[in-house]
Amino acid sequence: MRKNLRALLAGLAVATAAAWVPADARAADASPARAEAAAPDGFLYAWEHAHAKGAHCRWNKENGNWTGCRNKISDVWNNGFPGRLEDVRLFWGPGMTGSWVCLQQGESIPDLYDAGTVFTAPGSGRGQLVNDNVSSHDWVDAC
Repeated sequence: MRKNLRALLAGLAVATAAAWVPADARAADASPARAEAAAPDGFLYAWEHAHAKGAHCRWNKENGNWTGCRNKISDVWNNGFPGRLEDVRLFWGPGMTGSWVCLQQGESIPDLYDAGTVFTAPGSGRGQLVNDNVSSHDWVDAC
């Protein structure tokens, strides 16, 4: 009986340890992988490196100063909601200044460098690569 009880307790300990995930591990990746996010969640995602690698930032409203991600991103994804304010303009300058490029609702550019995406609107920064060059963004109905 004692042997069976030990085996049962040992089995429970292993099962409990396998199911337990530290809070830090769960929070380590707060941004969803594109394939896993079936529905829009209202956020613009930006990653430091191509293909959702490295540090990341996310916003669900405009931001005039990309502290932490400013001039550092190589991957962007507009997972905003369709309808009003669905598109995102990525700006060369802080405070939504300078040239900009549009990222439509649902659009993802997993490698800004390889894509060769450049700022196209009139203003400072026009013609420059978007990769490692975004300072701010806003949400608009269409762009």
